[in-house]
Amino acid sequence: MKNEAKTIFFNGIVQGVGFRPFVYKLAEELGIKGWVNNSSHGVTIHAEGNKLDLFYDRLLKEVPPLAKIVTAQAIDVEPSYYKTFKIVESKAESKADVLISPDVATCRDCLADMADSKSRFYQFSFTNCTNCGPRYTIIYDVPYDRALTTMSEFQMCKSCEEDYVNPRNRRFHAQPIACNNCGPKFQLTDGSGRSLPGLGVDQLSQGGILAVKGLGGFHLVCDARNVEAVRRLRERKERGSKPFAIMARSITAAREQVNVLIKEEELLTSSSAPIVVLERKLASREGLSEDIAPGIQTLGILLPYAPIHHQLFKGSYDFLIMTSANLSGRPLIYSNDEALAELQGIADYFLMHNRDIYHPCDDSVVQLIGDEIVFHRRARGYVPLPILMSNYQVETPLLGVGGELKNSFCLVAGQRAFVSQYIGDMEGYENLQRFHQELESLQRVVNIVPSAVAHDKHPNYQLTNFALEQPWPKCAVQHHHAHLVSVLGEWDRTEPTLGVICDGTGYGDDHCIWGFEFLYGNSSGYERKAHLEYLGLPGGDAGAKHPLRIAYAYVKTLLRGEAWEKTKPLWRSLANMERRILDRQVDTGVQLFQTSSAGRLFDAVSALIGVCTKVTYEGQAAIELESVGAGFLQDHLEGEESSQKNSQVLYSYEIRVEEGVLILGVRALFEDLIQDVLLGVSKEEISYRFHMTIAQAIVDIALQLEVGDGPMVLSGGVFQNKLLTEAVLRNCQRHGIKVLRSRSLPPGDGGLAFGQALIANEVL
Repeated sequence: MKNEAKTIFFNGIVQGVGFRPFVYKLAEELGIKGWVNNSSHGVTIHAEGNKLDLFYDRLLKEVPPLAKIVTAQAIDVEPSYYKTFKIVESKAESKADVLISPDVATCRDCLADMADSKSRFYQFSFTNCTNCGPRYTIIYDVPYDRALTTMSEFQMCKSCEEDYVNPRNRRFHAQPIACNNCGPKFQLTDGSGRSLPGLGVDQLSQGGILAVKGLGGFHLVCDARNVEAVRRLRERKERGSKPFAIMARSITAAREQVNVLIKEEELLTSSSAPIVVLERKLASREGLSEDIAPGIQTLGILLPYAPIHHQLFKGSYDFLIMTSANLSGRPLIYSNDEALAELQGIADYFLMHNRDIYHPCDDSVVQLIGDEIVFHRRARGYVPLPILMSNYQVETPLLGVGGELKNSFCLVAGQRAFVSQYIGDMEGYENLQRFHQELESLQRVVNIVPSAVAHDKHPNYQLTNFALEQPWPKCAVQHHHAHLVSVLGEWDRTEPTLGVICDGTGYGDDHCIWGFEFLYGNSSGYERKAHLEYLGLPGGDAGAKHPLRIAYAYVKTLLRGEAWEKTKPLWRSLANMERRILDRQVDTGVQLFQTSSAGRLFDAVSALIGVCTKVTYEGQAAIELESVGAGFLQDHLEGEESSQKNSQVLYSYEIRVEEGVLILGVRALFEDLIQDVLLGVSKEEISYRFHMTIAQAIVDIALQLEVGDGPMVLSGGVFQNKLLTEAVLRNCQRHGIKVLRSRSLPPGDGGLAFGQALIANEVL
């Protein structure tokens, strides 16, 4: 039979995931001769033999678990009559076009090696193979070879080198390969730098707080059942009431505290190993400190994903606080020197290793809302996976700088968009420096050097100023338009679509603060079809920290005469001076900023019914309001019965027309709600009714708009509210409205940059 030859090109996540040994073994099985190598474009194979079609077909169908082929091409060529099949050295080229895998949780095989006392990987804290371990956090540049990672300074021992070059070994070309003889090392110290034996298990058991260097940065760790340790950590970190994440020893242990659905278990045990926000069991109040998640009915749970985590669970505890090590408002700490300097007085002990982290990466946070996964934070385990498009073509490489809060930026060229890991809020100098650092380094990894920039229209944002300083073409993008287009881009849709965008703050075209918007459009433009009525926000964006002041101003604006007088008992906790200032602001309009924000509406209701009157972290008032409403649902309503009762529990609202735009009026809503408060209706029931009312109002307005037959987009941070979003989804299903939501980016500002870039591509 005639010997044929093909050159095969694969692009995607095909480096550092065992792809070449997979090719090698399949070639041997089918009698294929030739070679395979990594290049800056992916993987190239020269194959000769008489089963090439079968070879190519099985390459596509049987890829390793972490590999993802994005493009594949096979070209007939002349045979060179190779006698064997070999894996050859990587080929570096000037233009890199290869995808890098995110960091991956430790696999079962490596855990078995760690437990084997005869293995050189026994209790080795950096065990990894081609199916697991660090990737993105350690890479300087592509192609993904050891010399271009932070493992380059660790010379392999003879045994590791033998595994590394053996294509039949699962550690073949695992770039971070190392063992107890040649790899990085952990060292435990006290606050003064004195070396201590062990990994800190005894210290955790005795109530100590550890700063632990992990894959993407430092965590602050303590026993979650030690009430005193949790309280000290909260006080030292100045965290207010913001919830801590918990690492559970196992899925079995997690089930003691939270309800875990099948899809949620799949997330917890996946190679991405995110923090999953789960509903707390009512009967689980004993055991864990109440200081872990004060005021809310959920817990953020994750499972051990790095070897060191499994080793820390040698102690008798089943749950550890595992919170990012950063000072309030500042970026994640990831270097030893910075940890020792900045975490003094917070951590009692430091567990550090000597392998550098190049791309600091927080834990990702996700939640199951409806039947889809919703990101609260996208970072480790998912970055730098791209968004792939076929209906968008970006000719000029673009940078979308993202939002001022929960920032992530986006680099996009051709038909790929790369959204960075969560960076943080841009208020502080350190976070802005981290933005610059990650922007420079991600460009190398994804080989996109931007020559145009998109930014938010808000004139006072740090990143607006950064964008305006660049020597490239610039495009200012309205905040909520970017939210809409981000979701359309994720779904690879380009047609004009109705979007409901609900969040806290977005600079409007009329210079007001938008945030409860019905926009119809696509990347070419949009029309504002409806919005919440404007209400006066005392102090502007800064007023979000004082929800009771917002409630006072809203109610004073909406209610007059006797209706206002009835509310006087609700303002007892406001000082007389505060009330006088607010009265003057409402009467004169001075320092009262007009807003249609959904986030501020939720804040006002939260304070008005006594759920949260003092905010210590962003979104707290709305999060706690959702939690008490969800508690009412859990306690009193079940399944289909809840949807049947929706119509009976709604508050009143008005939909009116002003200059061709639908306006959601909430005067009647506040009158009804205040009546319930004064009658002593529980805050749980009021919160539930409020959520159901807003969910119904959203769908009522959408039905009145009658914009096309297509789907409706839901986006903005408010749609990270499970209670509200699931009610909206039920209402949409009842009326036959198809819904599009973010699926690989957060619906909040973490997904903003992608939409900015797509709009700029159209405009520029």
